[in-house]
Parts: sequence; C-alpha cells; structure tokens
Amino acid sequence: MGASVSRRNFLTGAGIAAAGLAGMGIAGCAPGAKDEPAADTGTWDTESDIVIVGAGGAGLAAAVVAAREGAQVTVLEAAAMAGGNTANSSGVIQAAGTEEQKLSTGITDDTPEKHAEYYLQCGEGQLDEDLVRFACEQAPSAIEFMKDLGINYEVVYGNGTIPNVDPDVIKPRIHLAGTDENDLMYGQAHIAALLKAAEDAGVEFVYNTAGSQLVQNADGVVTGVIASDNKRYHGKKAVILATCSYDRSEEFAKAFNYHMVQALKDERALTVATNKGDGLRMGMAVGAALAGMGGFIGLSNNIGGTPTLPGVPEVPGIIVNTYGRRFVSESDHYAWVLRQIFAQEDHIAWGIFDAKAAALTGAMVGGVSPMSDDFSTEIADGTVFVSDTVEGLAEQIDVPAVNLRAALDTWNADMSTAEKVDSQFPTRSCGLETIDAPPYYATRSYDYSLGALGGLKINTDGQVLDTNGDVIPHLYAAGQVAGGFMGSYYPGTGTGILSTLVFGRSAAKSALGETDA
Repeated sequence: MGASVSRRNFLTGAGIAAAGLAGMGIAGCAPGAKDEPAADTGTWDTESDIVIVGAGGAGLAAAVVAAREGAQVTVLEAAAMAGGNTANSSGVIQAAGTEEQKLSTGITDDTPEKHAEYYLQCGEGQLDEDLVRFACEQAPSAIEFMKDLGINYEVVYGNGTIPNVDPDVIKPRIHLAGTDENDLMYGQAHIAALLKAAEDAGVEFVYNTAGSQLVQNADGVVTGVIASDNKRYHGKKAVILATCSYDRSEEFAKAFNYHMVQALKDERALTVATNKGDGLRMGMAVGAALAGMGGFIGLSNNIGGTPTLPGVPEVPGIIVNTYGRRFVSESDHYAWVLRQIFAQEDHIAWGIFDAKAAALTGAMVGGVSPMSDDFSTEIADGTVFVSDTVEGLAEQIDVPAVNLRAALDTWNADMSTAEKVDSQFPTRSCGLETIDAPPYYATRSYDYSLGALGGLKINTDGQVLDTNGDVIPHLYAAGQVAGGFMGSYYPGTGTGILSTLVFGRSAAKSALGETDA
C-alpha cells in the first residue's frame, strides 16, 4: 500500500495549509484519466465495500458514515495527507434555523426554505433546485454531525448584500467553529475531527496514491478504480469520487472558466496542487454529464469594509475602475464584488484608502495577501502606491484625476452627513468614514482563486448521472467534483463545506444500500 499518514502526523504537521499550497509530495503530477474506463477482469489487488477517491472534506464525511455502518472503506488520496481544500478553508458551515443561529444572532424566524431561496436567487436560474433544497434541509443536521465529532460552533455571522437578491432571504447563517482540544481552528479542526472519526471507525487510507481510471463491467456497473500505484481497487458496493474540482488544470480552465485561466496565469491559485480535475475526467470517461460549470470561488483584499467576523475592524475605502469611477458597493458579498471587478475593462480595479485606513495595518487591508504594517515593502515593489495628493495618486495608477477626485468628493460629502448614506450605492453598510487624510494609497484589487465551481451531475443521493439523465450504477460523487449546487459565483462562505457534508453523507448512505458487484 502507499505510505500511511496518521492523525498524529497530521496534527504535528501543523500547517497543512502550507503543505497544501507548497508541497503535497506530488505537486503538479497527478495523473489524468485514460480516455476509456478499464474493463472489469475480476482480478483485484484490494477489495472493499466502498472505495472513495479523495480524502478532503467530502471523502472523509462519506468514509465516516459508511464505516460507522460497518462497511469496509478504502480511501485513496493523491496527497501525502488528508484535508484537501477543506483543510485550507475557514471550516465554517452555512445553516438556517439552528440553535446556534438563534443564540448568536437573535434571529428566530430563519428557515431552510429561506436559505434555499437565497441560494436559488444567487444561482440566477442555473441551479438544480432539488440539490439546493435538499442541502439546505440537511444543513442543520450537518452542524449536529460535526458537533457529535467534537466541533463547537461559537459564532454565527453573515455575508454582505447582493443587489439582485431579495434582502428578506439574506440572513447571518455562517457557523464558525471554535478551537478543538489540540488548539486547531478553522478547516484544520474540521478535518482533524473527521479524520479521527474515520480512523477510529477502521477506514483504510492509501496516501500518495491518486485514482486514475474507473473500472466498469459489461453491464455498465462501476466496480472499482485503478490508481497511480497501478493497483486495482474493488469497490463492491460503490466508488465515491471526492477529488474536488479542476482548480489547477489549465486544460479545464480554458474549456470552462476564463476567470480561472487568469488566476492560474497570475499565480493567484490558493488551492491544493493535486486538484487537477481527475475525478471529472474519470466520470466523463464513463459517460457522466456535467453541471454548473464555469463558476469560481475567489477572495480579494479587504478594501471597503466588507462585513466579516464580529470584532474585525472595517477598512474604509472605495474601489474604482481604470476610469477612476466606482462601480459596486464595496460592502456587497465579496464574490459579487469580485464578479464586478472581473467585468471591468482589462479586469482592473483599484482599492483607494487613506492614512486612517492604513493605520489598521497591512494585514487587514491585504486580506488574503497580507501586507507589511507600514506598506514599505509593497510601496518598494510597486504593489501599493502612495501620494500626498489625490491627483498624484491618480497619475501613478493611470486613472483620470478628475474622475478619482469626483469619486472621493462625492463619497466624502456623503460621509460628512449625520446619516452617512452612500448616494451611489445605498446598501453600502461598512467602512462609512471619510477618505480625506493624506497620504492616499492605492492597491490593485486582485482576485485569488479558492477553486472552481461545477462538476459531475448528481442527484440528491449523490449518484452520478449520465448525459441521458440516467444513473451510472455504483458511481457517486460529492463535494466540488459534483456540480449543480452553485452557479457562476460563490454564494457565500460556508457553502462549500456544507456541500461536502451533505452530499458526502448522502452518497455514503445510498452506497450502503447497493448490492455487491
């Protein structure tokens, strides 16, 4: 078998995020699937009830559910340890109507139905409504599932507004976990809890081993996987694909996602190196349909004071395009803001702030790409521009000075009133302070890729569907390798983790009922 990594090694490795981004052992070398599935010859190197490909959040959730019901489970993982993108995430979950939501926010009338309506409106008609409603109905139980594994959710908070979504369905639903017994937080704590439960239940992990080709019998039933170690893994009841998406695949990006093409070209991908689209290739090789392709999960810097966690300082500022004009409410949901940035000419936008915002430190302003406290490093390398005058700043970033001055004058006039209402974008809710204390600063509002949206078409049982809408026997998918649950932009922090838990658990439960093949 491949090298094994225990939970102890995972925990003492502290820094799975760094491992995920820099050295997963086989960075950039995950094998692609062959054009056709392999034939079932009846010869296997390893036999299990269920074979799961991928040990991220979805694969681990599926493994825990299946193994606790007595199934023999083998998990293949391309990297040297479990975690995937989930380990690098904030580890939060969106859910409506939970006790935690009521206690943390005082909201008592939120429901899974309102939660689903929010997602559907964000999806702009692109989503599979059955998947969305199922996920939102199951969201509270996903919270309880993780609580049973030792995770506690201490704070519930919300996203920013979205102009084309009914404000009545936008609620604080993001459940943030506290530290665990090992002082882990965020996605690392989430993964550690799942990994411990899986190992305690007897799940076998095979690391440094990527799934490369599905095995299918003469009746079209998927019976196993051929892996990068050239071994044949028999999944008597099912194979569950949980390989995440095509985050690092230029081939898939060029076919489906120009936004991601740019992120890869500019080296702004923050996903694990092993997400090369292998699960999609394997599924497509057996006739799987695709759903929801083209979406993008991204983050940018914090200019504008986008609502985040309670207690986190706002960053007063505005965002302008190459013409020096504002084009979005900066406190809107970050994914919506990124969408508007990408729509600007040459995808160029500038965050503009002053000495008051700069005093909040570069870590706050830089967001996912923290800057030095006094911006000296960034000013020297041209990442941040600074001038004592608005006109001088406009010249440095090559935007019309008259437009930038007009944008700031309008903003400052609005913020000088008692009401502090943004006359251009009245929904602006954070960072409502004048921008009038020199020196003035500008930094490009880049987007950083946290992954692709869209993948194999599934039903609520997690079964993969072919291009005719029929079930491909014994093949399941969960997490970001599956599509149809999210649309062209990410509908909010905690949605990805929700999908891993809901559809990972659903796939495992359904697979347990299959007849051995």
